[in-house]
Amino acid sequence: MWQNYIFGMHWMHDGKMYYDELPAESEEEAAAYFIDHMRDDVSLVRVELVGPNEGGVREPAHSPYSPFDPLKARRRTDRDEDAR
Repeated sequence: MWQNYIFGMHWMHDGKMYYDELPAESEEEAAAYFIDHMRDDVSLVRVELVGPNEGGVREPAHSPYSPFDPLKARRRTDRDEDAR
């Protein structure tokens, strides 16, 4: 059985630090997803484990900016996501 975790994503935009949480199976998967989908003016600073994802409703982060570009936050068609 696989375990899903919540990772804290510390990122920077316009010289200010922000924090959001992202569910993933590993720290590498969370960082890769963030980097693949982040906007051009955002940089990932640090990824930290928050804890296991126990399901239910989590309060969303209240960052004034979204780190993701709405045009980039789509399924990638240039690679097979199921291939490992």
